[in-house]
Amino acid sequence: MASGKALLKKYIKDNHSKEIEKLKSQNKQCKVSIDYESLNQFLIEQSGKDFWKHQIYEFIDQMEEIFNTGNVALKFMNVPERDNLHDLDATSNNKWISTRAMIKNITDVRVDLKQACYICRECGTINLVNINDPNQAEVIPKFCKNNQCAGTSKSMFFDKDSSIYRNDRLLKLEEPLELRGGGSTREFKAIVLDYLASPFHNLKVGDVVNVTGIFKIEPRKVKGRSDGHEFIIHIHNITPVDDVFEDSRISEEDVKEIINLSKQDDIFELLWHSLAPEVYGYDMIKKGLILQLFEGNRPLNDSFKSSMMDRWTIHVLLIGDPGIGKSQLIQSMKQRAPKNITISGTNTSQAGLTVSTVKDELTGTWTMEAGATVLADTGVLCIDEYDKLSPSAQKSLNEPMEQSSVSSAKAGLVQVMSARTSILAGANPKYSKFDPYKLYRDQLDIPESNLSRFDLIFVLTDEVDKEKDSKLADALLNKDFILDESEILDTDLFKKYITWMKANCFPVLSKDAKILLREFYVNTRKTALETSDGKPITPRDLKALERLTIARAKCEYRQEATITDAIEAIDIYKEALSGLGLTLATAGALHGIHSQDELNVISDMENMIKSNIAIEGTPLSAESLRHLEMECGMLCHEKGINREGIFDIAYSNVKKSL
Repeated sequence: MASGKALLKKYIKDNHSKEIEKLKSQNKQCKVSIDYESLNQFLIEQSGKDFWKHQIYEFIDQMEEIFNTGNVALKFMNVPERDNLHDLDATSNNKWISTRAMIKNITDVRVDLKQACYICRECGTINLVNINDPNQAEVIPKFCKNNQCAGTSKSMFFDKDSSIYRNDRLLKLEEPLELRGGGSTREFKAIVLDYLASPFHNLKVGDVVNVTGIFKIEPRKVKGRSDGHEFIIHIHNITPVDDVFEDSRISEEDVKEIINLSKQDDIFELLWHSLAPEVYGYDMIKKGLILQLFEGNRPLNDSFKSSMMDRWTIHVLLIGDPGIGKSQLIQSMKQRAPKNITISGTNTSQAGLTVSTVKDELTGTWTMEAGATVLADTGVLCIDEYDKLSPSAQKSLNEPMEQSSVSSAKAGLVQVMSARTSILAGANPKYSKFDPYKLYRDQLDIPESNLSRFDLIFVLTDEVDKEKDSKLADALLNKDFILDESEILDTDLFKKYITWMKANCFPVLSKDAKILLREFYVNTRKTALETSDGKPITPRDLKALERLTIARAKCEYRQEATITDAIEAIDIYKEALSGLGLTLATAGALHGIHSQDELNVISDMENMIKSNIAIEGTPLSAESLRHLEMECGMLCHEKGINREGIFDIAYSNVKKSL
């Protein structure tokens, strides 16, 4: 019976030899992918033993020598995951592993010796030394390989131009969010070489990857000195995967159950009833949160760098009085989102949200580490106490919320990271209790530019209602009263339902749905312009309604979003506005749109300021500024508009024009 090495050689010769020769002629670093399933089937047919029993992975480096592949690397692909990253320890030394991980950190492309060339000064003979380990010190031949020469290591000259080099990158790997038990994780150092470390092989911080390679224990070196031992993964192949779209935990039986569930008439009701069932009421808010989990349509050829990419993530802000269930809703979303990170605004910095620059203790170089929005890529980032974030931290979310990326230029490093993340934020009103009779802007510590990027902003108020309070008390004191298992969906099945739908359902808007959304947008803007205090909605609101409509169709596994879906999306949108004391005619206030009355006051104030400057010159005295602000307040009072910021806008406009 043929050995595993012989079988692998035959398989590569029969299936990949022509491809290897073709790629070799290009004289650049590349790889040939050997499909695990196809190879495994061949091995079983030929010998009755599979990939693992033959230990085929031990022979792959020898194949590169046998076929003289040069810059062409031979890599196994689609190898099933057999190991959990958190289970690896000293007993796994020198073991071939196949696992899933997330890239936390990655160095820039470096260079190391692959084959050192030494020339003997005595006779001119070339002595080649293969360097198998990037951490291995240069090994100078002790004697010249020319038996007729008496040359020793002292006569060896290192020829840097004839030596062969290879790419080298260090990574930090940790468990993906959805596989972490209890929120804890472990980090592992890993190394990639040659093609895998080349600029052609795109790896980004925050990527979830399939990793195959050898798990080793090696001496740790700190500042050139030995300091114990450490784990390191010598990566054979690393392939980015999309953990939201490829969840190996979903079996064929699960798919059948998911499809059957989608056919239920009340599936949407079942979904939102299953979200925080212990929190009584807030039906429209729960519906909006369910739509956030399904999101809009992600493009099939998704690339966060694509100039044609349209945002599909849905962002939701919950504003509520303390202690009425806001945090419970966020925690329930955390438990049911297939991929999520939960943080608190009280102890989160701008760098922790986006990206930080740290000096890597392993390399001594500056590297970038992903923050929460990047790590939660393709998932949900839950932020409680959002109002406790600094204004700069809140503004740093503007880019990921709209562009689905995080750009950073620090310590000489310029990088753009993918952040296709839906954000669910919870905030308390500035004075603890939300007053529906006061302007929402006066009650929130959130910059307007950031506030405008939320698709839905819901207000949770603690209203005294005897019937509601009685039912809520029953729900809190006796959970069986509300937690009827027949009325809610199992959490694990809930996650699988969301995951599978996002991967397999891509509804398009029906003609009627498009017409309805268009007419709603046009008529709402027209109504706003017909009134002096109107603030028209913007194209951003229209795109939000489109995402909500598509998400509603996804809930029922439909390939077309109907007019009914559009109506429900509009109803949820209206409900969110009403909580803020806004109407469809004034919804543009969220985007900083000014009404005609406000624009008139700003214009009048600009004329007054210019007149004072013509008399006094610049800068205006403190007394003049106080007088002008009083005049602005009186004008705003006459028009019945909020005076906040009006004078500052007018004064800023005048200063810019000077």
